[in-house]
Amino acid sequence: MKRFILTMVAVLTLGAAANAMSYKQARDQAFFLTDKMAYELALSDDQYNAVFEINMDYIMCLDVYDDIFGTFWERRNNELRFVLSPAQYQYYMQLEYFYRPVSWENRKFVFSIYNRYPKNRYFRAAPPGYQVYKGSNRYFDHSAYHGRTFGAPDSKSQPKPGSGGMQPGMSGTPKSQPGSKSQPGMTKRQAVNQGKQRMSQPPRR
Repeated sequence: MKRFILTMVAVLTLGAAANAMSYKQARDQAFFLTDKMAYELALSDDQYNAVFEINMDYIMCLDVYDDIFGTFWERRNNELRFVLSPAQYQYYMQLEYFYRPVSWENRKFVFSIYNRYPKNRYFRAAPPGYQVYKGSNRYFDHSAYHGRTFGAPDSKSQPKPGSGGMQPGMSGTPKSQPGSKSQPGMTKRQAVNQGKQRMSQPPRR
């Protein structure tokens, strides 16, 4: 009986480990999700990098089904409240593929953003965090974003319902997919290379 219990514990442990993502997988999922949030929520560069870190922290903490809407999900929402403007945060909560970006199907984590946007198409260059951030903020008891000031977008670029091609809550695909003639996009490699180039440029004075 004892051997059976130990065997079951080992199987469950291996199953949980199999669901956990590697650093590279978590980074790439966070980049894809954040790129679309930057597009639809009109994020400033400072917001874009912070949101990437927050999304990556959340995704790196996903091991089992209960993690999807557990403590890590709640912390993600609290952290985003510090980074986004009130208008951006309100709009964010209306978009299910941003507010609840991960689901569970066939014992796997599934990202709903891929139901809306084609894979390997990006709007923005990779944020600085893509190259350097390792997910350390998730270990802090305090928020790394509370009290910070983030560059706000111009009022002309504030998020509006349907700015990504649809009204919040509607199903289907955007009217202008990234990569189409009406809404150009770029590949992941192009986005990452652009991000590296921007990091190598001297700061503006």
